[in-house]
Amino acid sequence: MVWGVQHDGLVPATRLFDNLYSVGQNSVSSFALDTDDGIILIDALNNEDEAREIIVPNLRTLGLDPARIRFVIVTHGHGDHYGGAKYLQETYGARVVSSAADWQMMEDAFGRPGPFGSLVPPTRDIIAEDGDTISLGGTTVRLAITPGHTPGTLSLIFPVYEDGQQHMAGLMGGTGGGRDSETHRQQIASLNRWNELTAAAGVDVLLTNHPPHMDSNEKQYLLSYDATGGNNPFIYGRDKYRRYFEVLSDCTRVALARLGETGVD
Repeated sequence: MVWGVQHDGLVPATRLFDNLYSVGQNSVSSFALDTDDGIILIDALNNEDEAREIIVPNLRTLGLDPARIRFVIVTHGHGDHYGGAKYLQETYGARVVSSAADWQMMEDAFGRPGPFGSLVPPTRDIIAEDGDTISLGGTTVRLAITPGHTPGTLSLIFPVYEDGQQHMAGLMGGTGGGRDSETHRQQIASLNRWNELTAAAGVDVLLTNHPPHMDSNEKQYLLSYDATGGNNPFIYGRDKYRRYFEVLSDCTRVALARLGETGVD
């Protein structure tokens, strides 16, 4: 896959919870969190074409009006997550949310050699700080800055509902990991902190912004065909959720060991 240029497959738009919908594609996620006062969209895929030809039709298939998009939260400053944000900003007046570091990252990439050089970033809008919230229609999304995958990766905690029962979802915005010793170490610290934050919030629903990171396409098909046995496969439970990120932390330690570094706290 070439970021910002193409996608490698489509999956059906799917209702994951009473108020949360998957509207992305095979390898990159986009989620629509529906509220009484509009939609909070999480990530915007690779480019304008994917926003227009994947996200918008998927919303309509699910009975959601794209004109109700009020916020687009960009989990991190790689083009496969912000590529369609400018289109949604200009077409529907959506407010775009990113951290200061990753706003800078998006802006610096434009016009330079690299996979995102052809992507025009959205106009700088809401600058998220660690601990900020985005509230809409009685729903509040808590934001944490979790560096490692990018300097200002945003991670999200928010309520979802299954048959009216509340669960807490946690989307760590940088499960892809780091690139070198410094960012691997940042990632380990962020994963440890994320487990503390999500444990305190009672998070029991796992979401990732790349479907292969948790087999979410397969889980979506189970939901689509009502083949879950009455158990939503995105509800992991608190212990299993914590263990998922402990394993990611262990994997990052292995990456460091391969660089010849040991004794990581």
